Amino acid sequence: MHDDTLSHHEFDTEPFTTTELTAIMGYRTAIEGIPDAIMETTPAEMGAAATAFGPAAAKNLLTDHCDALNTWFLALDQALAELLTCTTESTRYSTAAGRFLTAETAAYHRARQHFEHTTTVFLLGRDTAPLTGNYPRFTSSLNLPMQCFEDE
Repeated sequence: MHDDTLSHHEFDTEPFTTTELTAIMGYRTAIEGIPDAIMETTPAEMGAAATAFGPAAAKNLLTDHCDALNTWFLALDQALAELLTCTTESTRYSTAAGRFLTAETAAYHRARQHFEHTTTVFLLGRDTAPLTGNYPRFTSSLNLPMQCFEDE
C-alpha cells in the first residue's frame, strides 16, 4: 500500500499513519483508471470516435468522462474527511496528508481543465489543425525558469 509515490509527501516529516494509508488506499481504489482515461483523451480521438461510431458514441464518451470526473471529485471529498486527524487538542491534517491532498487536488483540476478543453475543441470542430493556433492551447502549469507554459 505504501509506495514511492507516497514517500515524497513524507519528506522531512512524520510518515503516514495506518489510518491515513487506509484512507489513501480507498481513494486510489475509487479513482483507479480515471486520471489516465481523462488525460489521454484528445479532441482528435473524440473526432475519430464520432467518425467511426457516430456522434452518439462521442457524446457517450464525453458523458462517461464527466461521470468519471464526478466520481473522482467525490473520492477526493471523502479523502478530505478521512485524512483529517481529530484529537482532543486539535483538528488538522498531518503534513504528509496535507501534501498528498494538495497534489491530488491539483491533479484533479488539471484533469478537469483537460476534459473541458478537449470537450470544447471537439464540440466546436476546432480539432482539425491544432498546431495552427485555431483554439487556445491547453496548459496545466507555468515554467518560469524556461519562460514557457506547459501541458502534461
